[in-house]
This record gives sequence, C-alpha cells and structure tokens, in this order.
Amino acid sequence: MPPPNSLLDDGIIGVSRGGDHAWLTLPQVLHALSTEEDVEFTGIRAHQHHAWHAFLVQLGALVAHRGGAGVTSLSLAGWREALMDLSAGVEEAWWLTVDELARPAFLQPPVPEGDLSALKKVIERPDSLDVLVTGRNHDEKAQRMANAKPEHWIYALVTLQTMEGFSGRDNYGIVRMNGGFGSRPSVGLAPGIGWTTRFRRDVAVWRDSRPALLTDYGYPDRGGFALLWALPWDGEDSLDLQSCDPFFVEICRRVRLLYSRGRIAARAGLSSCARVSGAETKGDTGDPWVPVGVDGKALSVGANGFSYRLLTDLLFSGDYARRTALIPRKEDGDEPWFIGRVLSRGKGATAGFHIRHLPVPAKVRLKLGSRETRLALAQLARGRVEQADAVERKVLHRALCVLLQGAPSTKGNYKDRRTRKWIDRLDSAIDQVFFDELWASVDLTLEEARRRWDRLLFTLAERELETAIHAAPVPRSRATRAIAMAEIRFHSLARQHLSGAFEPEEPKPTHQEENMQ
Repeated sequence: MPPPNSLLDDGIIGVSRGGDHAWLTLPQVLHALSTEEDVEFTGIRAHQHHAWHAFLVQLGALVAHRGGAGVTSLSLAGWREALMDLSAGVEEAWWLTVDELARPAFLQPPVPEGDLSALKKVIERPDSLDVLVTGRNHDEKAQRMANAKPEHWIYALVTLQTMEGFSGRDNYGIVRMNGGFGSRPSVGLAPGIGWTTRFRRDVAVWRDSRPALLTDYGYPDRGGFALLWALPWDGEDSLDLQSCDPFFVEICRRVRLLYSRGRIAARAGLSSCARVSGAETKGDTGDPWVPVGVDGKALSVGANGFSYRLLTDLLFSGDYARRTALIPRKEDGDEPWFIGRVLSRGKGATAGFHIRHLPVPAKVRLKLGSRETRLALAQLARGRVEQADAVERKVLHRALCVLLQGAPSTKGNYKDRRTRKWIDRLDSAIDQVFFDELWASVDLTLEEARRRWDRLLFTLAERELETAIHAAPVPRSRATRAIAMAEIRFHSLARQHLSGAFEPEEPKPTHQEENMQ
C-alpha cells in the first residue's frame, strides 16, 4: 500500500504536545499553532527550522488576509477550507505525490511537457534534495535517510524551494536573497522562542506589513500569484515579481516526487532562468525578517553568524532599515527575545547554520522603542565594538607577535598571522559577554560603564596572552626573554587603550558619609 500522501487529510507531520507524540495534518498543525500551547516538530532538522516557520507563517498571513480575521478564530475545518481556497480548489496541490504531471503536487509545479524526460536527476533520499552542502561527510552525513518518512520529504521540499540559492549552471535560487550565494536570514523579536508564540506574532507582523508592501514594492492587493507551485513551469519563463501576492510562497526548482517500489523518490531538472525575476532587487522583496542595508542590498550573513558586531549594527545602527519584525510590539511583553537564524551559504558550500537567541530586558526594550534612547544605546554599543577591535588588533595581537617572534631586537613584524587563533578566542569570549555587559551598563554612569568594560576587556585579553605563553611554539633559548617582553608590551599597550582598567575604583561612601549627604 502507498504511504499517507495528503497534507490536508493524512497525519504525516510528527509533533510533540505536552510530552505526547502525535501525527498531524497540515490544517491540524496550523490550528494547533494558532490556538494551543507550544508544539515541537519531532522530525525536523535544525537548519530547516526557519524554512518551515516561514512557510507556515506565510500560509497563515495569506489565510488571515483573505479571511479578513485573525488566525486564532479559525476552526480546524476552517483551516482546511482556507488552504483549499489558496490552491484554487486543487486538492492535489497538497499531496506529496501526484501521478498526473499536468496537476501540481506539494511544492512541485505541473510539468507541461507531460513526461519526466527533462527531470533527469534521480534523488532517492530527502537529505540529498535538501539545500545542505556537506564536505566529505564531516558535519552531516550525506544520504543517511534510508528509511525516510513523508515528513522528511516535506521539510526537504520546503527548505529547497524557499531557501535555496544558485548551485551551478541552470540551478537558480530564490528571489528573497541577495545574489545566488546569499542567504535568507530571519531577524526579529518575539515573546518567546517557541513555535506557537513566534507563529502568532509573525503572522500579525506579515499581515500588518501588507499596506507598505503594496505601496513600496508595487505588489497587487488582489489577483497576485500566492502559491507559485500551483502554476505550470517548463523552466523557460520567469514570473514578474509584481505579479505575485506580497505574501507569495515561492519555488525555485523543477522537482517531482514519485512513489515507486514501496518508497518515495524525486526527479529534478534544470531551468534556463529563475522562477521569479528580480535580480535587480538585490533580495529586497519586503520580507519582514530580512534586514536591508542603506545600499539597498538584503543582508547575507557570513560564516561568523550573528556576532556581537553584526547584532550591534542590526539592533542599533542606521546602516540597516528597521524591518517590521524587529520593531517591538505590545504582544512581545516587557522582556522579548531577539531571534536570529540563518543558513549561511557560499560558493558551492554552506558556512554553518547560525542561531542567536538574545533575551532583551525590560529596561532595554523601552529604549528600543524610542529613537532618542535607541541612538544613545547605539553610540554606547558602537564604542564598545571599537574598543574590542582596538584590544584585539593593537594590544593582544602585538603582544603575541613579540612572543611568537621570540622578542626580536629589531622592530617586530605585525603582519604575523599566527596570532589569529588567540585573537579569535578573545573575540568569541567578548561575544559571550557583550550584550549582558551592555544591558548592565544601562544603570551605570558613562564613566562607570567605561571603567567596567575596560577592566573586562583587559581580563579577557590577558587570559588569552597567558594561554598563548603556555601553548605557543617559542624557541626554548629565547622563551624567558620572549615571555617577559610580551608581557611588558601587553601592559604598555593596555594602558594606552584600556586606561579605565588601571584607574582606581572610586571608594564607596561609608554609612556615616551617606547619612551626612
């Protein structure tokens, strides 16, 4: 017997609710997210989280807009009816496999040629269909899903069709990223990090963004294409971006799933163009999660992920337009979370799946809501980033050069790249404490905050110098001199760039002095 096939009627999506496992249909998933306590998806892989969340939210936003009401008011039957309405009554658009090639299947456009001769590549396992590029099986074992369930194919399809970039000749990517080697990040606030709270919040964010999307990007309010997989595609033509609904769920590849010999497999083909034209937008399609720089380019997150440097720019600087997902909302509560997620991509490789969950205290949330206080916090944060750069480049790096070069009598070579290991360790240590210290400084005077930050940077940098002294390959005959000169150089430079670390702490007033005041 063929496996369960319909996302509308077959329970093929595994979830955990209150510790109990259940198999749900897609309408049941959407109903649970909009009305119940949090659910967890048991069959999903970490790098697929944003793709799946974005897919569900865009469906929710489309349904909320067409229904004219919030998603929390929809019944289970209402969700199924709404999904059928999105696919214009074509039920097969929600099936994993459809034998009739002239009909769509889930995230699989109709094949107008009527046969699969153009879809030459055979893919037997869902992890081979996915966007994840692995190198020699180091990070993720390739083709390991020998007994894949239908839900694994669902997640692989969603990730491929809504997150993939350029991956070789005639393999084009999505329009919602800057260039073929870019990424589609998710940057925003939320009341919590669970699926349900984020779903409800982000559906509201997308729905509230619609008027601006119509005005600023030229999308049609009515009649735009919403589910792009429902349209036939022979790989020879592109859709104009302005022919799509503002909340459109895109696809980027020609692919069909087949059921044969007791298992699901895929056939994939090439295309001579991208499914949605819009390279000139540089990834700025109005996606509420994707920050856009002053240069008009959508953010692409590199191998360093959501570092404290990038987050400082995203949260405080004027270098990126504030997307609606990053603007505090009433439902976020007093202490929201910053959530950043991205699968970083490169040329023929992935540069890691990066997650950053950052709690935002109530006192900081208030400052983010006001332009004046946000700019003051931005100035403080940027100053701390500059201070960290100075410590890494002008203090620790130079002291390490003295150590590694055996304290040469002539001027040292400050282009020595062997220091990189300890500089990276220091930067990682700074990253771990940066925002906790920034939030704590809100209650301090500027002078107190400066001294506290200088002392912390000094402590972290000195620790890395000590680590290098015990681990660096220094010739034994020069070790004593090299260590002594490196420490002298370190303290001399630290006094120049971290003066607050050497200033005596102001004595606290005695009880008697407090009473006199």
